Amino acid sequence: MNRIDNKRTIEWEVSEFLFDMDGTLLDSIAAVEQAWHEWAVEEGVAIPEGESFHGRTSRDLAAAFVPEERIAAALLRLGEIEQNPRAPVTPLPGAVELLAAVPDDRCAVVTSAARLVALARLAAGGIMPPALLITGDDVAYGKPHPEPYRAGTRWARDGVPPVAFEDTVAGLRSARAAGCLAVGVVGTATAAELQPQADAVITTLADVAVLVGTDSGLRVRLQALDPLSLSTR
Repeated sequence: MNRIDNKRTIEWEVSEFLFDMDGTLLDSIAAVEQAWHEWAVEEGVAIPEGESFHGRTSRDLAAAFVPEERIAAALLRLGEIEQNPRAPVTPLPGAVELLAAVPDDRCAVVTSAARLVALARLAAGGIMPPALLITGDDVAYGKPHPEPYRAGTRWARDGVPPVAFEDTVAGLRSARAAGCLAVGVVGTATAAELQPQADAVITTLADVAVLVGTDSGLRVRLQALDPLSLSTR
């Protein structure tokens, strides 16, 4: 394990690559929060300052603020707003290159967004949907429950785990509980916030390299932040 400045090189054998979408692959957090604000104004509710639903499903958001009998209609309206982002949605550094380096059948996106919303955001960011896309519509329990990442795992075997990339604490908890190596990506949360739930923390996906062996085995190489430096971030 080598150290470069405040980073260290980590290399793992992995079965597949699993990616969160908002805040991990896409710079879409502003679009997400704008949609939540517009929805909250229409519903006549106030989302408290500092309340974070990043990494959680739209149902979690709706259930927290509207009565049970209004949840279905509230979800329908929130989905309509989210499918038409008003703020720019762009790929985050390293995302396009990393997705291109991972074999198609060893790659999945695991997002809390509804399927139509996920497809709209990926399209807005110029990213083709992967062969396997797990959305909030596909699971009974959203992050931090392990179900989303369990649904995205197809190749884990013989003790070789998937690696999952996440920008939220809820997402990292979900990935770890599903048996993934969990990598926190700084942005939505700080490195110090992500570190307790992560096996490694990186600044961007540009700090990740994919190594494909002649036997189709996969390894991931990370330029990860040194844990000793995280208290200052």
